Amino acid sequence: MRGAVPFEALGARWTLFIGTAAQCALEQEHDKGFFAILQDAMPSVGLGDVDDKAKMAAAARDLRIATLRSFALHGLAKHHPGLSIEQVDDIIDDLGFKDFGEIIGTAIAAAADRVAEEGGTTPGKRRTRTRRPNGKP
Repeated sequence: MRGAVPFEALGARWTLFIGTAAQCALEQEHDKGFFAILQDAMPSVGLGDVDDKAKMAAAARDLRIATLRSFALHGLAKHHPGLSIEQVDDIIDDLGFKDFGEIIGTAIAAAADRVAEEGGTTPGKRRTRTRRPNGKP
């Protein structure tokens, strides 16, 4: 599945996928749109900054771990239904924040790319309609 991120923690294999179901669950939990939730998780970073290590390091002080944990909880649910928030905490603690950050960052970037591709837009840009000839002079 495109965008699925497999990893190992707590002696088990896990798959994190922030697909449609996870995105909708996040929107319901946070009562706002997917890209607004991303902005809440890292308020000083734009989606285009994800590959810029200096910007990401500077932004680390603004990280909202609880929001990233929500991404993990909902992103794990497709392949691991019934997972509790406490189990997600244990997974994150076992991984360590650096490895967790890389895994969740990869999954979030894939989800954001998918939403932008499928919706035909990127955050902050409006989609324009293609003009087609209608056969009239």
